[in-house]
Amino acid sequence: MRLVVAALMLTLVPPVATEPPPNISGPASVTDGYTIRVLGFPIRLHGIAAPERGTPGGPESKDNLERVVGAQGVSCTPDGTKAGNSIVAVCLVGGRNIAEIQVEQGHARDCPRFSGGRYAAAEARARSAGRDLSRSYALPSYCLSR
Repeated sequence: MRLVVAALMLTLVPPVATEPPPNISGPASVTDGYTIRVLGFPIRLHGIAAPERGTPGGPESKDNLERVVGAQGVSCTPDGTKAGNSIVAVCLVGGRNIAEIQVEQGHARDCPRFSGGRYAAAEARARSAGRDLSRSYALPSYCLSR
């Protein structure tokens, strides 16, 4: 009987994934201004930097990302890299790049070392609209070319 119970338990436990799926889609919860969680996966938005939670601008960045994501589902495509324990991915909501929205609305900055300048135009639009995050948030050194 114990053997049957053990065998049944093994079939009920999902296997541990070593690689993320090619696309991760579903509702998202927000951790901070550049990290979301989808289907249990922590996901770092590709190519941006945002103020940390306990620093000036951090709570506003997180709040904005919560508004952007809302109750909609997101679709994330991992780029094959990780940042700490998070999967790095390009994520879309309503067909728009979430990272680009964060930058354009002045709650994150283009991180050129990782984005290749992908969000530079969005940052310029934010600046010209009076949402210049660079005045209060310097790019972290990891965003600069080495």
